[in-house]
Amino acid sequence: MIAAALIAVIFALQVRKAQPRSSRQLAFGASAAAFVLFALTNGLAMFYLDPNLLQIITMIGIALLAVSLMLMVRAYSQGEMGDKLRRAREMIAEERARTKQR
Repeated sequence: MIAAALIAVIFALQVRKAQPRSSRQLAFGASAAAFVLFALTNGLAMFYLDPNLLQIITMIGIALLAVSLMLMVRAYSQGEMGDKLRRAREMIAEERARTKQR
């Protein structure tokens, strides 16, 4: 429960860092909501509530994660992640250059 809540907080912080109204922001928001639901499910399970209710909440969380994944793919394909990809390529090139020098 604590881990899911902590992950939700991390995703919520990423929502604030992402560009407003971007697919990345929506993806991080959906992920944060999913992990809030997972934490809620774990908390409610301690009270021995109806398993069907817990299953429904978990299924909604899984659906939100699927939506989040699709939004991240959309952000990648629309070029929203261009800065991140460029920096990753530069870091890989630097590492290759260092490795060749050895």
